[in-house]
Amino acid sequence: MDIIHLLPDAVANQIAAGEVVQRPASVVKELIENSIDAGARNIQVVLKNVGKSVIQVIDDGKGMSPMDARMAFERHATSKISSAQDLFSIHTLGFRGEALPSIASVAEVELKTRRQEDELGSCIFIAASELKSQESVNMPQGTNISVRNLFYNIPARRKFLKSDTTELRNITNEFLRIALTHPEVAFQLCNNGTQIYNLPVTGLRQRIVNIFGKTINSRLINIDCETGLVHIQGFICSPEQAKKTYGEQFFFVNNRFMKHPFFHKAVMEAYSGLINTDCIPAYFIYFTVDPSLIDVNIHPTKTEIKFQNETDFFQILLAGIKEALGKFNITPPLDFDMEGALEYTPVKPQEESQYIPKIHYNPGYNPFHYTQGKITPQDSDFEHNEQRKPTFHQEKVPANWDILFDGLKEKEEAIQTSIPEMSEDMSPILPSTLCYFQLKGRYIVTPVQSGLMLIDQKRAHQRILYEKYMETLTSQRVAGQKNLFPERLELSASDFLLVGELLSDLEYLGFELTAYGKNSYAIHATPPDFSYTHAKEILIELIEHYKNTEGNIREKMKERVALALAQAAAINYNTVLSSEEMSGIVENLFACKHHHFTPDGKNILHVLGYEDVNSWFK
Repeated sequence: MDIIHLLPDAVANQIAAGEVVQRPASVVKELIENSIDAGARNIQVVLKNVGKSVIQVIDDGKGMSPMDARMAFERHATSKISSAQDLFSIHTLGFRGEALPSIASVAEVELKTRRQEDELGSCIFIAASELKSQESVNMPQGTNISVRNLFYNIPARRKFLKSDTTELRNITNEFLRIALTHPEVAFQLCNNGTQIYNLPVTGLRQRIVNIFGKTINSRLINIDCETGLVHIQGFICSPEQAKKTYGEQFFFVNNRFMKHPFFHKAVMEAYSGLINTDCIPAYFIYFTVDPSLIDVNIHPTKTEIKFQNETDFFQILLAGIKEALGKFNITPPLDFDMEGALEYTPVKPQEESQYIPKIHYNPGYNPFHYTQGKITPQDSDFEHNEQRKPTFHQEKVPANWDILFDGLKEKEEAIQTSIPEMSEDMSPILPSTLCYFQLKGRYIVTPVQSGLMLIDQKRAHQRILYEKYMETLTSQRVAGQKNLFPERLELSASDFLLVGELLSDLEYLGFELTAYGKNSYAIHATPPDFSYTHAKEILIELIEHYKNTEGNIREKMKERVALALAQAAAINYNTVLSSEEMSGIVENLFACKHHHFTPDGKNILHVLGYEDVNSWFK
């Protein structure tokens, strides 16, 4: 019996939909791209329940005839290519003829469309790949398509959709990727009657400003590099404005968004030495190339694009960005016109005597004086020099290693009960009477039974403060600290709406924000012990963290706020500490639940073993 057979069209369409239609954002992307290809100059996207209930795209493009409207829902039906050779010279966004039939196989679709030369338009209703009706309708030129009840016939797929916030973010990402390539087209995006974006026809720079806010305008640097292989243009961000989070990094090729880690590496290499290694500059870079040099058909979503001779494009991009940075005096340019010129250096008159500093010292000075078996500092000129600031504090320093460790064993059992459990090789045994000194204004050094323990003072303080703040944030609602002068936080439209959903959680943590103008909030209060000058940075980090994290947002935000507060409030390096202050840090550190690492996983302490020291002198 034969077992191989052809799949029904409805099943084949659903399989194709699994590649093309992954979530509501996929539908929005495909429909907007169709509108762009149809020559639309005004595109409106209307959502209900972030597209789970309704996705409606209205445009003023050239429209379709009644026959074309019906044919558009057949698999591999397209007006954009006619032969295999056309795949190597693609100038449109859509071309495979899979989008509409794939969407119609997993939703209810109503299409209304009319050409300029037709008196009446055509209205088609399709559900689960089955044509339900087709009739004439009176409507303006263009296309109006509504997709309802996405995945209604595949409950398993619908169940795996993310939260409304996540799905809306995915939709806005797709919407903005297209809006950034077509500033000559007006776009609108609404969800549940709330307008998220209203982008009029503008130039490219103004389109970027309308999307990401006015503050980005002052930090955009123009890039324009043209060769026989490629024309690269757009904008990059000034180095001092680079952020620690992603979100403003865009590559486009022939007006199509693409993801390209290799080219991103070129951008980061161009900024090498100008920004911190954990920062990412914003960029909006547009490639214009011969379509025969790229392959856009290697991925269903067409966001991964293959270039011929990628290394050549890499070098051109790297050189173009460096040139743009150099023109704006971000990196010092080479002045070849001055080559060989003599440098004029003014000379002081001979009669002026120059001051030669002299060193005064006491050749008989001994830094330690033995008194009854103990070492005490000896009086010297250094003690009376008011301009000299001690770099460390020292009290009752033992004379030798035997005295240093004297009496430790008797106190071992008592000390162990007050220190959290650690493995034997990580647990220093603290002596009964501790002495401390600072090393290079960074490390607290103290003897322990197994050797010398070095503690990073800033990291130790961060761990102490982090656990203190976490306990406070977990046990009760935090009362915010009012700011005398509220600071303005300007956001993108989607982030503005997101913060609106998080206001109650932010208030629980001690932030107080109110809407202030378009897509902006005024920060009236911040958590206590927190410098409001860092409020904007911390809030932006919280927003980015939330956008990329699922789960209990309040708990996640507590951790992020506690870490941010601890990092902001911890003592800095080169801060001179008294013996009492060093003792307090060490005692509070070992009272923490986790005292060996900072909240972000960095090592806090290290023990220099006695045996290691002995090995140096063999």
